Formats: sequence, C-alpha cells, structure tokens
Amino acid sequence: MNQYVIGILFGGILISTLGAISTYNLENKKPTTKSLIRDFLIGSILFVLVMQLLPESSTSLINMLTSFVPTSVISTSVDDIEIQVGVPKF
Repeated sequence: MNQYVIGILFGGILISTLGAISTYNLENKKPTTKSLIRDFLIGSILFVLVMQLLPESSTSLINMLTSFVPTSVISTSVDDIEIQVGVPKF
C-alpha cells in the first residue's frame, strides 16, 4: 500500500480511538459517529502533515508498522523511478 494511505489510516484510527476512550471515561457515554468521524479526519490530516515535515522518521515508523502486519494482507507494488542525470540519450 502507499505510505500515505497507511499514514492516513494509522493517524485517523489512533486519534479516533483516543477520542472515543476519553469520551467514554470522562462523560460516561458512548461516543457518537459524528465525533468519531471528526477525530478520524483530524488524526489523518495531522499525521500526513507530520509525514511531510519529518519524512525519514515517518517512513521508518510506517515500515515498522507494516512489519507487524502479515505480508499476505499488504500488497506492495514498487514504483521506483530511476532518475538519470546527464546528457539525454535519444
């Protein structure tokens, strides 16, 4: 999967889980769907922003997270573009 998709899912699930736990513990009621979606969007946007600011750290975090998931679940397609520097060879 693309690293941005994994980052969006990870950030969204993390923040929405923390929001649901805090709502349940502080207010003693179940979190609403609206608050879960709001927290998911906030978490996913924040995680993507962190990925833009700290690309090497986020890449190593994503690689660590994907190492816990079995490889049969993740379909990886490598899109390595080789950059060649110099005179073009037509």
